[in-house]
Amino acid sequence: MHPPDADSTDRPQPPGAAASHGGPNGAELERAIAERDRELAWTSERLVAELHERAAAQANMLAAERYDPATSLPNRRLFEERLAQVVIEHRAAEEPAAVLIVGVQQLVALRGSMGFRAADHAARSVGERLRLAVRGADLVGRVGDAEFAVALTHLRASSDAMPVARKLIELVDAPLRIEGQDVCVSATIGVAVCPADGIDADALMQRAAAALQFANETSVRLYQFFDPIVAQRDARRLQLHADLRRAQQAGELLLHFQPRVNARTRRVIGVEALLRWLHPRFGLLPAGQFVDVAEESGLIVAIGEAMLTQSCVAANAWPREIGLSVNLSAREFRGSDVDTMISRVLRDTGLAPRRLQLEITESSLGRHDAEISAAIERLTRLRESGVSIALDQFGTGACSLTLLRDFAADGLNIEGKFIRSLPGDPAAQAILRSIAALGRHFGMRVVAEGVETEEQLEFARKAGCSHAQGYLFGRPMAQDELLSHLEQLGPHLTVR
Repeated sequence: MHPPDADSTDRPQPPGAAASHGGPNGAELERAIAERDRELAWTSERLVAELHERAAAQANMLAAERYDPATSLPNRRLFEERLAQVVIEHRAAEEPAAVLIVGVQQLVALRGSMGFRAADHAARSVGERLRLAVRGADLVGRVGDAEFAVALTHLRASSDAMPVARKLIELVDAPLRIEGQDVCVSATIGVAVCPADGIDADALMQRAAAALQFANETSVRLYQFFDPIVAQRDARRLQLHADLRRAQQAGELLLHFQPRVNARTRRVIGVEALLRWLHPRFGLLPAGQFVDVAEESGLIVAIGEAMLTQSCVAANAWPREIGLSVNLSAREFRGSDVDTMISRVLRDTGLAPRRLQLEITESSLGRHDAEISAAIERLTRLRESGVSIALDQFGTGACSLTLLRDFAADGLNIEGKFIRSLPGDPAAQAILRSIAALGRHFGMRVVAEGVETEEQLEFARKAGCSHAQGYLFGRPMAQDELLSHLEQLGPHLTVR
């Protein structure tokens, strides 16, 4: 047997030699190469797919950071970035522009009453209406749960924003069809103009938001342009925000009490507790000037419980036939444990529940059917604890007749502005008679608030008011002054 040629394996083989000398081995090699090609192709395809998936994930992450998921509109971050560019361009061209913050407060209530999907549907519909209502060069974004923003570009004059605001309100206020039913929402708009109100995006957004807040709180108009009055009010509001937390701990929040009388006999039958703030800079402030700030800051719940406790303690020092009336703010009333809080305070202070009357404004109860239904359930639970319920500032809200039909409150307080314009205002006379007649029909105590003269008292009494309150019977006073006042009235507690 001869040894193999030493260099036989190194010599190049002619084409086809492997196949001719080792057929099966050649086929296996071809299969191995084909398999490797398939593996490389699969790896390449998988790599491309992963790159696409990663790019898509990055795009989705970027979209989530810059777009509102419910409406697909730019969110606050992206809107302000684009607005900053618009401001730069308009300053260079010396053209006015305007920022409109569109508030639709019912979107938050819809989430609680109909669920997230319905609320998202409503927000999407509102956003689409806004987008279709403006020009292609204008910007639309969703900048909060209940706020949208619109930037109007290339205006001829600042006043051009006014008809646009009216148009947007009209479009947003049209009923929405959600889950087979018509749902009504309403828009309020704050407007800031560039360059008059600001020369950067942040200032314009802040001032449009301040104008929106002013419009919401004053209820004077559906849209509000930023102006010096709004600016002064906003600065004061910021100061109150900063001071309020300290005020509670410093003992600056006080209670004053105002008598309420039987309109016929003038006998004191109740006392209303009124919150005051002895501010070191602004002096003695009534609740109307800071309670909304307390609600925004979230302090109203703690302040409200503390004031209710102090009121109940104070009432224990009065004659037992005198009742106590206490106002509940919107945030307190809508709290899930308000009935538990009331029961706890009555238990801790020992005040009989029948002596306590809770006063709730119409604005606290909501405007739409779902909100009013939830409010009636809450009112019913409160009444089950033994306290009575009065509708305060009646005639200034939007749910009056619906509420009267579905919930028989114990009392009805007629807003003081109607009383103070008596007896010379025929319209106020008609309103007073109508409200008093409604109250009597439903078996309620009807209170005329803000009575300052004998003529007003006489007219209110003849119109059907059973009780009266106002400066004619006593101004709001501290507890020691009230006790002295009641003592001076004598055992019959009659105001002369």
